[in-house]
Amino acid sequence: MKHRASLWLLAGTLLPAAAQAEPGVTLYGVISTAVRYTSNLDGRHDNQAELVSSGIGGSRWGLKGTEELGGGNQAVFLLENGFGTDDGRTAYNALFGRQAYAGLTGTWGSLTFGRQYNALNNIGWAFNPLDQSWGNFWSDPLYTGGDIFFQDYRINHSVVYKHTLGPVSVQLDYGLGGQPGSLARGSTFGGGLMFQQGALSVGVAYDQRRVAGGGNTLHNYSAGASYVLGKATFYAGHMGRREAAGDARFGIGFVGVGYQLTPALHVSGAYYHYRQRGDVTTQFQATPVWLGGGRADSVAAVLDYALSKRTSLFLEADATRARGGAVGRETEYWGGQPLSGVDSTTRVGVMAGIRHLF
Repeated sequence: MKHRASLWLLAGTLLPAAAQAEPGVTLYGVISTAVRYTSNLDGRHDNQAELVSSGIGGSRWGLKGTEELGGGNQAVFLLENGFGTDDGRTAYNALFGRQAYAGLTGTWGSLTFGRQYNALNNIGWAFNPLDQSWGNFWSDPLYTGGDIFFQDYRINHSVVYKHTLGPVSVQLDYGLGGQPGSLARGSTFGGGLMFQQGALSVGVAYDQRRVAGGGNTLHNYSAGASYVLGKATFYAGHMGRREAAGDARFGIGFVGVGYQLTPALHVSGAYYHYRQRGDVTTQFQATPVWLGGGRADSVAAVLDYALSKRTSLFLEADATRARGGAVGRETEYWGGQPLSGVDSTTRVGVMAGIRHLF
C-alpha cells in the first residue's frame, strides 16, 4: 500500500495535474512536528533536545489548479508554501518558497515555468527506503556530508518538461542563471528517467549547476531501484556529486526495506554508506577549512502508525559514525562548527511526532 502511494506521488510530481480532469482550485497541505533528542550533536559530546518542524514530511500548504483549454490541453498552476511548525515562520524566506509555477499540460506532456523541483530530487527521494511517500525526515541519512546530493532541490527561473509514456516517465529541466553577460554562470540543467512495471521501479537522474561567480561546476547524479514482494518493498540506490574545482567527490549508497506489518503500521529500516575524497573543504566557514577524505556509516529505522487516513504517529531512531574528513562535514552541518583533531565521532538520535494531511 505504501509503495503504491509512493509511486502515485512520484507520478504526480513528474507530470503535475495531468491526471486532474476536473478544473478548479484545490487547497492541500501537510502539518508535521516532532520532539527529537540527539546525543553528541557537535562531536564535543553536547546533547540536544528540541521540538523540530517537519519531523517526517515537510510542513506545507499549497494551492493547485487546472483549467480546460480544449483539445485535451489544460492550463495548470501550483503555489506551495513551507512553514515551521515549531515557530510558525515561513520557510526559505519566501511566501511560496517550496514551489511556484504555471504552465500547460496535455497528451504531449507538460511544460511549466517558475520555481520547481529538479529531476534529481523527484527520482532520488523515490528510492530512499525511509521516504515511504511522505517525504524526507528531519535527520535523514541522505543529509550526510552536508545535504549536498540534490543540487538545492528546487530550481529558480526554471523551465521543466515532463512526459509519461507507458511505464516510462521523463523529466528535463533548465534553470536560467540570470547573470548579466553570461548565459552559463548560475544556470542549471538536468533530467531523469523513471521506469515502473509491475513490482519493479528503476530510476536515474543527473543535474549540473554552474556557480554564479564562475570557477566551479557541480555535477550530481542518482540511480535507484525498488521491488515489491508481498507486503515488503526493497530499495537500493546510489547518489554522487563531483565539484570541478579541486575535484572534490562525494558518494552515498544505501539499501533498505519497508514492510506493511498491519493495515495501520508500517516499518522501515535502512543502511547508508558515505564517502568523500579529493580537495574537500568545509561548506559554511568564511575561510574554508581543508578536510580531505573520509567515510561515514548510518543506520535508521522508522515506525509509522496511521490513526486515520489523514493522521499518523511516527517514531524514528538513527545513528551515524563519521571518520576522517567526514567528521568535519558532519559536525559543521549539525553543530555549526567543524571539529578537528578527532579521528571519529558518533551521533545518535531518536524522534517521535505526529503528521496530519489535509
